Amino acid sequence: MAEDTESYEKSALFSSDIAVIADAVRAERKSTRHDRRILHEAVRMTAIHARVHRLPPERLVRALKALVRDLSMDDETEAQRVIYTDRIIAWAIESYYDLADR
Repeated sequence: MAEDTESYEKSALFSSDIAVIADAVRAERKSTRHDRRILHEAVRMTAIHARVHRLPPERLVRALKALVRDLSMDDETEAQRVIYTDRIIAWAIESYYDLADR
């Protein structure tokens, strides 16, 4: 089972999901009119895929934190990075455990 999880973490699907989140973050940072639901949906789908492939939630959280850290630019404040991290992690956990409708 650990091999399956590791192979999923290195899979094209996981990489694609992470890339979609990265694109959504970049788009949101460039425009005040960007629809936040796009980022939320990207995070939701990534969390669902992670759950289906039995990726432990702590590994998903670690990957998402690394993503936000990697996306941080010199002109971004620490507060913005924390806000993005908190929002993305909250959405991921909510979606991983399917808590939105409870």
